[in-house]
Amino acid sequence: MLDMALVLATFECPVSIILQNAGASWASLPTMPDDSPLALSGKLKSLPLYDINNVLIDEDSCKKRGIQVSNDFLGTLCGHDQIIDCLNTSDVVLEA
Repeated sequence: MLDMALVLATFECPVSIILQNAGASWASLPTMPDDSPLALSGKLKSLPLYDINNVLIDEDSCKKRGIQVSNDFLGTLCGHDQIIDCLNTSDVVLEA
């Protein structure tokens, strides 16, 4: 889904990313060398280059799973209401 977000942003589609439930664990991934084939860090760091600046992390999902958001992760912890607002104002929602 991260690749899909980058493709959509390339075609100037407004993109927001919401990390919730198990997906919130992305916000706590250990830093890996960017040239590692397993690293998502390079793609995550490139989000602002694609004008993807709205990355929301569900605070309740983090609490339920004991997830500590990494200090260098560029998302914002938020409540359920903010996530619902983002979904309600989106034209298309892709879920993974």
